[in-house]
Parts: sequence; C-alpha cells; structure tokens
Amino acid sequence: MLTASRAAWFAVTFAFAVPSMLVMFRENGELTRGSWIQSLSFAASIAAIIAISLGKGKP
Repeated sequence: MLTASRAAWFAVTFAFAVPSMLVMFRENGELTRGSWIQSLSFAASIAAIIAISLGKGKP
C-alpha cells in the first residue's frame, strides 16, 4: 500500500540515486538516451526497494 511515508522515501531516494546512476552509466563521458533510460530505471528500482523497506505502512 502506498502511504505518504513510502512516497516521501521514494522521492528522496530517487532524487539522490539519479545523479549517481548517471555518473555510473555514462558512455565515454557523454550522456546518451540509453544512459538516461538505464539510470532512471535503476534509480526507480533502488528507490522502490528503499521505500518498501523504510517506509511505514499500515499494519
């Protein structure tokens, strides 16, 4: 279930994960469309895992 706590954790984690993933997936120092897609998908996966594990849900 999506709660405000989980949404907040997702947003914060996503904001921090995207720049680090962009640095990791650059191709020869350049940002391409493929590197953006990979970075956004990996950042979303990381953010979802953190949101599920740290966000408070209703019991």
